[in-house]
Amino acid sequence: MTRVNTLKTSEEFREYLKKVDAIIPFDEELSPGDVSPLGKPFLAGSKTVGNRFSILPMEGWDAETDGRPNDLVRRRWRRFGLSGAKLIWGGEAVAVRHDGRANPNQLVMQQKYLSDFISLREEIIQGHIEAGQNTADLLIGLQLTHSGRFARPNDKKKIEPRILYRHPIVEKRYPIEGDHQIFSDDELSTLIDDFITAAKLAHQAGFDFVDVKHCHGYLGHEFLSAVDRKGKFGGS
Repeated sequence: MTRVNTLKTSEEFREYLKKVDAIIPFDEELSPGDVSPLGKPFLAGSKTVGNRFSILPMEGWDAETDGRPNDLVRRRWRRFGLSGAKLIWGGEAVAVRHDGRANPNQLVMQQKYLSDFISLREEIIQGHIEAGQNTADLLIGLQLTHSGRFARPNDKKKIEPRILYRHPIVEKRYPIEGDHQIFSDDELSTLIDDFITAAKLAHQAGFDFVDVKHCHGYLGHEFLSAVDRKGKFGGS
């Protein structure tokens, strides 16, 4: 199987498309400046977003161990603004509570850190101003997550999984101690409330939207395959 990121030229990519019988038109060169489609605004709901460049939610895992942003995080977010991208999609994934962190230095959204997140969002705004950009057409969101099976909230070398069901294939590589690590329905109801609380805090902090993470095998992703789980959170 060919990994697309190993294809270094447009010709290599074109040959790969022929090999897999796929039709994906693409431009050999990017159009510069204002004539580029990427530089054109678009409408997201009722808001006009200034261009089509986006910062995707890839966490830096360099916050404080209590979940607060620090100077490293603030510097990165300021650079999001400096980049000129108008859609800041999540900035980075933020856990809704301590046990949902994928790393002991992941951000956590809590009431006591609300002012920190207000300031963190402001770093984007100030970076954008510093770059000479209009801030009225920015769209800034926050990605919320619980890392579930791959949670490492206290030690980056120690996995502390919380799961929806026993997975016979995944557990060959990532063993589970026992069924006590499976979320009960009541625990999941509490977790849903935690997501709602985090979303409300994000709104109070000035973010335009939240994104709930459903990928990479984390808890949201696992919900999509919990077809054999009993109860209201399982089934097809």
